[in-house]
Amino acid sequence: MVSDALVVAVVFCTFGLLFFNQIRVYPLSRSLTSATGAVVVLALGAISPDEALASVDTSTLLLLFGMLAHVEALSRSGFYGWAGSYLVDFTGTARRLTVGTLVVAAVFSSVALNDATVLLLTPILVQVIRNADIDPVPPLIAVVLGANIGSAATPLGNPQNAYILNRSGLTSVEFVAHLAPVALVCLLIAALVLVPITAAGTTLPEIPVPDIDERWALSSVVFLLATFALLIVFPDSDPGIIAASMGIIHITWLQLFRRVPGEEILHGMDWSIIVLFVGIFVLVGSLEETSLMGLVSGFGASWRFAGLTFVLSNLISNVPAVVLLSSGVTTQSGWLVLSAVSTLAGNATPIASAATLIALQQAARRGVDISIRRLLSVGVPVAIVTSAVAVLMLNAGL
Repeated sequence: MVSDALVVAVVFCTFGLLFFNQIRVYPLSRSLTSATGAVVVLALGAISPDEALASVDTSTLLLLFGMLAHVEALSRSGFYGWAGSYLVDFTGTARRLTVGTLVVAAVFSSVALNDATVLLLTPILVQVIRNADIDPVPPLIAVVLGANIGSAATPLGNPQNAYILNRSGLTSVEFVAHLAPVALVCLLIAALVLVPITAAGTTLPEIPVPDIDERWALSSVVFLLATFALLIVFPDSDPGIIAASMGIIHITWLQLFRRVPGEEILHGMDWSIIVLFVGIFVLVGSLEETSLMGLVSGFGASWRFAGLTFVLSNLISNVPAVVLLSSGVTTQSGWLVLSAVSTLAGNATPIASAATLIALQQAARRGVDISIRRLLSVGVPVAIVTSAVAVLMLNAGL
């Protein structure tokens, strides 16, 4: 019988490697790292093949599939690029750009994955930053803060929320009713922090408007909003089935009426997120029978649980933290605190949220380096204050 200590060591080493996309000259794929860790615990006998299959939450995977289909379709229509260029024209100055970026990123990530929002908005911002020769830190941090905070509002905003929706018994209406007000207040806090550190009066240059297929973009927005509406109208139905079905219908519609081969959309989807989650499910499943699980059970919505969620999210990133801690949640308020704090903790450090890492990588690839010290000087206080405010609001029933 494999020891608990060995299983815990393998799982946490795997989660630790998820921080990195490269070690020295060796590239690391987070999805492959997660899957490899799952193979190791299977090989050790920490979990049987049947138990591993049972630990995989297929409803969450289906929900992710549906969202990835919508995001890829929107991306190919040119919608994100058009919206970003319109934001630049509309704002005009660096300070308004920062605040506008914060709001747009929040809105986008509330109805799509926050990682995709950051991935698509960052290149546009980098182009503006380089052309205008402005401080890159405030607008790029605004993308991260907006995407993470906005994603806290709905079950569609990030992968951990999709998982929580499926595990908690909460309906989409209940989820949004409790967490959307929290996200709005936290967004205001982030704006109050960002405005003073952004130079006032800097005028932005015009940038060319990217090509957009307006009919395609409009139809894709309709499919995305329809998915969200169905989740609200049919709260007792499996959200994964709804999202996946709408994703397939969306792709089929594009193939029939826009002459877009379905394979193009399917090929462009980020399947690595699915692989990442399968690995995480198996890894956490291997911990079910260990003594560790007793340490994370029965917390409810206490400050101690919120603190543990915050710290663990910044040690192993928020998605693995949520899957690990979920077995100890016994109340609706506990699920809401887990969702809010794990998401808002993602603003503290680059390793806490994939969205932050994506922004850093995209900017660096285009020649814009962001000081980690400055990133932490903004992200850490925002994460701590917004997490505390979220717990206060949720415990007060606001």
